[in-house]
Amino acid sequence: MKWREPKIKGMVTLKNILAALGLILIVSIPFGFLGGNGKFNLWICFLAAGFMSFAAIGFFIEPLLPGTLVQLRDDMIVRGARGTNSHRSPYKDIDCIYFYRDSHYSWKDKMLTINVHQRSVEEQNFTSFNVVMKKDVLEGEASQFSYATLRSVQNFAVPENVNVEQVFQILRDKGVKVVEGPLPS
Repeated sequence: MKWREPKIKGMVTLKNILAALGLILIVSIPFGFLGGNGKFNLWICFLAAGFMSFAAIGFFIEPLLPGTLVQLRDDMIVRGARGTNSHRSPYKDIDCIYFYRDSHYSWKDKMLTINVHQRSVEEQNFTSFNVVMKKDVLEGEASQFSYATLRSVQNFAVPENVNVEQVFQILRDKGVKVVEGPLPS
């Protein structure tokens, strides 16, 4: 079973766009002096601004792309793209998974928060899952420790349009203990 996680809205604002454009201009000016042997070279400045614009375009296009791919495979949970960027947690290494129904993202005082057990009319609702690994996996050798903590799936989200009960059933069939998380205080 696989699905895409919901995207976080509100990260690209006019203030962020203007800040990125300002930084591109400020950083490209020294390149104009470095490329002209002490004299300002306008073409090198434009070239530097052009290369840095690719990074800004990638930053602004990212919210338009689909969310992170999550897969429940036969032997593990995989979150992310295929290859080296994906995080993996084998079912045999998971102690339990806490889930929180009716969650949504919101911005409060310029900070991103996840509201759990509170439905939102405006934003997309989802079920949030937190993965807890077994202690013996985390306390293994140094090479295994870095893999287990950095490359394991820490959490994932299931949007409303995916059957959450089917996700629960798959996880339970794989021997994972699925527990509803405590209510926030």
